[in-house]
Amino acid sequence: MHRTTMPIKIKNISEFRKTLCAVPWMHLAFEPSGKVIPCCLTSTHNYFAGDLNTQSIEEIWNSDNMKSVRKDMIEGIEPKICNKCFDQERVTGESGRVHHARDFPDVLKEIPKITEPDGTCTTMELKYWDFRFSNLCNFKCRSCGPRYSSTWVPDAKKLGWIDEQDKVWNIASVDDLTNFDFLKEQVEHVEKIYFAGGEPLMMPEHWQILDMLVEHKRFDVRISYNTNASTLTYSGKNVLDYWRQWEPGKIEVWPSIDEVGERAELIRAGTVWSKVEANLKAMMELDNIIVRPGMTIGAWNVCRLPEIITELIEIGVIKSKKEFGINHDNFFINMLMDPKHYHVRILPDNFKQQIINKLENFVVEFNVKYDADISSRLSYVLHELTTPFDRESAKEFVEITRQLDRIRDENTFTTIPEMNKVKSAMLGNTV
Repeated sequence: MHRTTMPIKIKNISEFRKTLCAVPWMHLAFEPSGKVIPCCLTSTHNYFAGDLNTQSIEEIWNSDNMKSVRKDMIEGIEPKICNKCFDQERVTGESGRVHHARDFPDVLKEIPKITEPDGTCTTMELKYWDFRFSNLCNFKCRSCGPRYSSTWVPDAKKLGWIDEQDKVWNIASVDDLTNFDFLKEQVEHVEKIYFAGGEPLMMPEHWQILDMLVEHKRFDVRISYNTNASTLTYSGKNVLDYWRQWEPGKIEVWPSIDEVGERAELIRAGTVWSKVEANLKAMMELDNIIVRPGMTIGAWNVCRLPEIITELIEIGVIKSKKEFGINHDNFFINMLMDPKHYHVRILPDNFKQQIINKLENFVVEFNVKYDADISSRLSYVLHELTTPFDRESAKEFVEITRQLDRIRDENTFTTIPEMNKVKSAMLGNTV
C-alpha cells in the first residue's frame, strides 16, 4: 500500500515530538481473538484498531481508531489510550514510547511525509510485529485471567467470572498462516518482532514465523519474547537451535520472574521452579542472545525485590555481559497496576515506608558492589509506594485471595506471610 500525499505542516516541532510515537506508523498488535490494537500498552479497554475476522489488514491500518491516534499525536495531543506511557515518562523519563523512539528514529523522520491531516498513513510497512496468537498457556498467574491464559478458564468459572455458555478464547489460535498472508509481503520490511501470549513457545504459529524467517535468511531481525520459561521445546524442535543462528544481540528473551522458589509457584501457578531455573541457565549458555528477566511488582513481592534480584544474580541470570553493554543490570521492572487489588497501595502505609527504606539502601549497596546504577529501574516502584493505603482494594484482595486459595488448595498468607499485614490494615489495626 502506497500513495503520495502532501507533507503535513508541523507548526512547532518540539511540541510535535512531545506527543509523537513511532508505533502507530509501523506497528500493529494482534490479540488472541483476532482483534488488533494499536499497541500492547494501550490503556483503554476495548479500544481496537480492527478485527482480522472481518477486516483486511489494509482496512485496519487506516481504521477510524488508528487515524484518531495518529491525528492526536501530530496535533500535539496525548491520546487517552497512551496514558500508561505518558504517565510513566512524567515520573521516570522512560516509557515504551521513548524506547521505540530510540529504536526507530527513521520512522519519526518520515511521519510528516506519509501522514495526511486526518491521520491517514499513506504507506504500510510493518517494521514491528507484535503477536499474541492465542491464550494458550500452562500457567494461571494470580494477576492474569482467562483472556490471556487458557488454564485460567476453569478457575474463572468457579469464581463466577464467566459462565459455561460464555465464549472464552480457550486455545483460540489460528490454524495456519493463511490468515496472515500479509506477513509474507511484509517480511522484507520487518525489523523487530515481539512474541507474547499466553505462552508463545507453546504455540505452533510462533514456530511457523521462525521457519519463515529462516527461509528468508532474516537472521538480522530483532526478536523479543515474553515467556514463562517453562519450556524450550515444541513438537521435536528446540528454540535454542533457532536462536543460535541469529546475529549476536538480536534475540532478547524476557522471562517473567516475579518470585523464586515456593513463592513463585504460588504467584505464577504452574511454575516448577527447578525447571524454570534449568531453562534460564540453558538460555544463558548462548553467547549471542540477551536474557532480561522481567519482574512484575505488586503487593506480594515488592518487599522482596532485593532478594529476587540477588537470587537471579546467584544463578547467573543477571550478570555482566560486556559485549552487550550489560553490567548486572539486564533486568526490567513492571509495576502491577491492574487488577488494582494487587497494587502496592493495599499495603499499610508504615510497611510501605519500610520497603522504601529497604529499596533505597539496596540501590546504594548494588552500586557499590557492581558499579551499576539501578536507581532508574526502581524509581517508579518507589513512586507507587508513596500512594496512600487503599482499604477497599485491600478488602477485595483478601476476599479474592481466600477464594483462589480454596479453589487451588493453597495458602497465600502462609507462603507469603507479609500479606498478613494487609489483613491487619484492613481491620484498622495498622495503617
